[in-house]
Amino acid sequence: MNRLISIVFLLFLLSCSTDRTIVEVSEVENSKLINFQKLNSKSILNITDKNEPGEKLLLCLTFKDKKTGSELIGQKVYLYHTNATGDYQPLVPGDETTARLNGSITSDSSGRAYIETILPGGYGGSEGSGGHIHTTVEGARPEFYNIYFKQYTGFMGRRSVNGSDQFFLADLKMTKENELVSFLTIEVKKP
Repeated sequence: MNRLISIVFLLFLLSCSTDRTIVEVSEVENSKLINFQKLNSKSILNITDKNEPGEKLLLCLTFKDKKTGSELIGQKVYLYHTNATGDYQPLVPGDETTARLNGSITSDSSGRAYIETILPGGYGGSEGSGGHIHTTVEGARPEFYNIYFKQYTGFMGRRSVNGSDQFFLADLKMTKENELVSFLTIEVKKP
């Protein structure tokens, strides 16, 4: 009986574990990435420079109206997140929205935006675990949407994401240059 309980407990733990597997982008995804990198300058944002510590992250985002499914053309979006060690380093003490790593972008004629940054660290110095990117979509109701990362979000976090229309789970892939990339559609309410 104790062995059966041990096996059931082990299976439970395995089902709750986070799969950190990151596969390489396919040729189709690589072509898609190249197209995002060619967007107009208003739709490209570099939050970090090459000297920022952490894993380089490329986000290929498409913003859509949740109700109609149409692309949000010229949508203004503000993004901010922690550094690689989980610190916002806000310009205004106590106001995370003034995080050092931040920027604004406007989606293109197809609702697309391309962001270069780093993988945010989780709170309390848990590097690369539980980090997320805050997005504020101007004029939307609600305005706030968060991007979490599948490979760094545990069972409870995934459950929260699945139960919310303001949290999105990005699947990370790896480019041939060893950069993390994710393609994500963010469905916005009442833009």
